[in-house]
Amino acid sequence: MEKLQLNRTGFLTNYLISGPKETDFVNNETDDNQLRYEQHLRSLVADLSRTCPEEPVVLGQNSRLQMPWKYYYHYGNWFVDESTFYSTLKKVELDAVTEILVEEDLTVNAVVWSYAAVDVWCSGELVCRIEAPVYKPIQKKNMTLRLKKGKNKIYVSLQTLGVRDTRTLFGIQIMDHTDDICVVLPDEKQTDELVRTEQWLSSVNIKNSVMTYKGSAPDGTYLGYDSQSPDFAQVDIRREWQEISGKNQVTLNEEKPGVILVSVKKQNGTLTRKVENILAQKPEYSEFKDFEDNKKAIFRRIGEAEGLSRGDKFGFSISNILARKFLGMDGKRDIELLYETMDQIESRYDCSDFLVCGLVRYLKNYPVNEDLAKRAKEVLLNWRYWMDQKGSDAMCFWSENHSLMFYTCAMNAGEMYPDEYFPRADLNGRELFIEGRRKVEAWLADVEEHGFEEFLSTVYMCVTFAALLNVIDFSEDAISRRAVRITDRLLEMLCRHTFDGAVIAPMGRVYREVVHPFEQGAQALMNLINPEVPYSYGEGWLGFYASSSYQLPKDLTDLMEKPADTAYSTGNALIKLKKTSAYCMTSVQSPRQDEEFERWRNLTLDPDSDPSTCEYTKSLNERFHGTTCFEPGVYGYQQHMWYAALDKETDLFTNHPGGTCDSCSMRPGYWYGNGVMPALTQEENFLGAVYHIPNEHPIHFTHAYFPAPKFSETMISDHWLLGRKADGFAALWCSGILEPIDDQLFECEYRTYGDDIAYFCVCAGFQDFKSLEEFASYAKGLHPEFDGQQRILTAGPLKVRFTNNNDRTQYI
Repeated sequence: MEKLQLNRTGFLTNYLISGPKETDFVNNETDDNQLRYEQHLRSLVADLSRTCPEEPVVLGQNSRLQMPWKYYYHYGNWFVDESTFYSTLKKVELDAVTEILVEEDLTVNAVVWSYAAVDVWCSGELVCRIEAPVYKPIQKKNMTLRLKKGKNKIYVSLQTLGVRDTRTLFGIQIMDHTDDICVVLPDEKQTDELVRTEQWLSSVNIKNSVMTYKGSAPDGTYLGYDSQSPDFAQVDIRREWQEISGKNQVTLNEEKPGVILVSVKKQNGTLTRKVENILAQKPEYSEFKDFEDNKKAIFRRIGEAEGLSRGDKFGFSISNILARKFLGMDGKRDIELLYETMDQIESRYDCSDFLVCGLVRYLKNYPVNEDLAKRAKEVLLNWRYWMDQKGSDAMCFWSENHSLMFYTCAMNAGEMYPDEYFPRADLNGRELFIEGRRKVEAWLADVEEHGFEEFLSTVYMCVTFAALLNVIDFSEDAISRRAVRITDRLLEMLCRHTFDGAVIAPMGRVYREVVHPFEQGAQALMNLINPEVPYSYGEGWLGFYASSSYQLPKDLTDLMEKPADTAYSTGNALIKLKKTSAYCMTSVQSPRQDEEFERWRNLTLDPDSDPSTCEYTKSLNERFHGTTCFEPGVYGYQQHMWYAALDKETDLFTNHPGGTCDSCSMRPGYWYGNGVMPALTQEENFLGAVYHIPNEHPIHFTHAYFPAPKFSETMISDHWLLGRKADGFAALWCSGILEPIDDQLFECEYRTYGDDIAYFCVCAGFQDFKSLEEFASYAKGLHPEFDGQQRILTAGPLKVRFTNNNDRTQYI
């Protein structure tokens, strides 16, 4: 019997699980506020009459969910986490079981953390219930475990609503007597081998492109290079596997993909750990340096993919179809994919507004046969163009990119079928056109006044770019010209934040690619502008550009290359940027100190507000996708708050993670976003951040991304991370001990445990210091100090104080 320990923070991390079980969730009610509607659906989803099953738990046999029990393995996660994305409404159920072993009777205080509805039984007694799921923030509930000498079965039942990004997770944290508790698993004869396999996988390490581990690789061990192809057609073949059973180490091929899977196949299950060889993570460049030749290469690259993979579950093909059609590469398969696209629109998948925008572009640019035209008309007439229209689905209407797409779709579809009746809207085409145009104009006016909310997002600015192209190409002249100016502004912001060919920017919304700036989606736009910089696939959004009349501004490449020392507002955020030839430092200020700042009002907090306005939709977005009013202590979402970089591959930052391991799919995630925002101030090349983590949050550490293998030279100690690369130097100081952690990345992460933590960063160039030692002496001479009681950081001329804030908009 393998006896397992709680992790260092008291979490139970070893379980057998059954599920998640996913079933369609049908509800025929309607609401003109989709956010409120989803909150209502969450209140209905859980069955509160469940009891604890009495049958034994056996690996491979079915639970009451009629799904087999399996060993849960998720490297480094404190939670049982099966979070994923749902494009249509689902009821999601998960059961989990573990056993607590004690040597004498014991009463233990514990906490359950979850976003879902959860029941917990201890030896058959219901000891905790969370009745209804929430979207955010995470729920915390205390419970008491009355443990008897010997084994005590802990049985957990989780239920939640699957709608878009869904947090299907729970965690149990023991608050006292942690040294008196061991964890064992049911069906130990079968699970012990998997426990030992997990322990072996935990020993995997990569250094200098050599993978090592404890002893030799067990029988049934395979290594897979994962191309991470965005093409859904490549999902089943994108990994190149080789058996490494019995090998003592593996020399990795740096010419193959840097993302690697290590998989061990045993009789009772297969456990897989994802790792990265950071030295194989390299920028990709176009072979064409002429603008027109490179542009065609971009379209060809998009066209060669059948469709964009959506979570490896299905594909969205419309951007790829548009690129192929423009290049004359289309064929019979594209007609099949167009019908598939229309089926997805008809089913109202989340993000089907992307598809409608693409379909409209296709129909307006290319002739189609009678059958396809008839089907397109049927689909567009019956689609749901706004949340106050008839229907129940999982579509997100309110984000900055989605709202513009929905408004534009309504305007364009109404114009295409002026005399037809749109039954879900209960409007004819002319009326739908007028309503859509009104909202498009309101969206444009808001961005003209306030700037972007999803500012500098290397994911969502690409989506907004595509939506704006439809406004430019398919609107009356006055609206089109306004959309051109806003599109220019979007590109100018990204180019101003381009350093050494990669976008280095704080962002309103971001994903895990933040650790590798040269791989981010906006590199597709940057490479279109300047063929000399690295490219990315960028989800294929430039397929829209192939048939667009939009002309790029002339001075964008100069903006990429010019130094910058500026501060500016966008949304509610104040951004600072210091870009020299040697380094780039950029951040949002938390809180803003400029006295003239006035936050725009969130209308959802006013019950008398009109929900049909663009301003109300923007307010819903702030509720769901996070605020741009950065303040210390406020719960975060996907906002990236600061960067320092010495080149396109060598960047550093800190965050308070929303998940506890790199492979979690939370929003906020492990490297992107913040569970709780810090106080943050940047002055020129100095930056300070102060974090305070409240008891209501389960994760009491922050961490630094500092990719040591990418630096030419480093100096690393308990409190300092210093590095040199190209013509620049960077130093990061932490008030706590910086513990090196290897998760998916190796020699890149430094974690600091505690509730009150401060960081100080300074950058400089070769024109100021001739060696890393000289720069280190300067940085340390700034004497960073942190008063944990007052929560004040001082370093040289910089002073940062954490004053706690609470934002009502961030609770759903």
